[in-house]
Amino acid sequence: MTTPAAAKNGVKRFRVPKAAELVAKQLRNQIVRGELKEGDTLSSEGELMAAFGVSRPTLREAVRILESEGLISVTRGARGGAVVHRPDISVATRHISFILQSSGATLVDVYRVRMLVEPVAARVVAESGSKNASRLLRTCLNEGQARFDNDVAYGAALAEFHNKLIELAGVPVLSLLMGMLNDIFARFWEAMTANAGREADNAPAKRRGLRALEKLIDLIEKGDGPGAEAHWRAHTVAVDRMLRKLWPAEKVIDLLDHH
Repeated sequence: MTTPAAAKNGVKRFRVPKAAELVAKQLRNQIVRGELKEGDTLSSEGELMAAFGVSRPTLREAVRILESEGLISVTRGARGGAVVHRPDISVATRHISFILQSSGATLVDVYRVRMLVEPVAARVVAESGSKNASRLLRTCLNEGQARFDNDVAYGAALAEFHNKLIELAGVPVLSLLMGMLNDIFARFWEAMTANAGREADNAPAKRRGLRALEKLIDLIEKGDGPGAEAHWRAHTVAVDRMLRKLWPAEKVIDLLDHH
């Protein structure tokens, strides 16, 4: 506890963590470090209480903390217990969605993330010399062509193309960060294509989109990094221009609520 003298001298008061938080922290560290693996079952309540020197209510509060973080799931009954799960990106995605909604982010704002990242990723993929890159991207392209008449399925195929492009850039941290937005992006492309189809004949726009994807794949196959970056930057600018014209104020919360 901070003394009056310390407070007078501008020393901030420290909050002492609760016992349940300390127990949760230790178990969390064991999960993150791999000491407790996916599918492992935590020791019994009695064993954990003895190991940590805490009461049953304290232990159960710690378990609830880890359960809310998606690091364990609890089943009741004689054969029940707390089962360990590796950290799941969906938990972070959910919180990112809340933050975007509360900040009033628009779909145009969301797309601009792709605008900034994807052209550089296209160059990296083209210059990587990966023999699998064009094959994997072409699989997404073929799916889009096969689903041409189904706006939602077509949009989902294009979303997968965008996600695969980032993944192929081979930067794990970037893939992780963009992965938190993947769910929103996937819904975005599905909704955008479907909305366009309801408002007008969107077949010409979809054909242009497929041609843009095919050209990018060709550039990647040739190993033309600067060409791939320039082409994809021009493509994303064109899409951004269309979004600003058609749905300038569409909010992320509207997309998630009506998906």
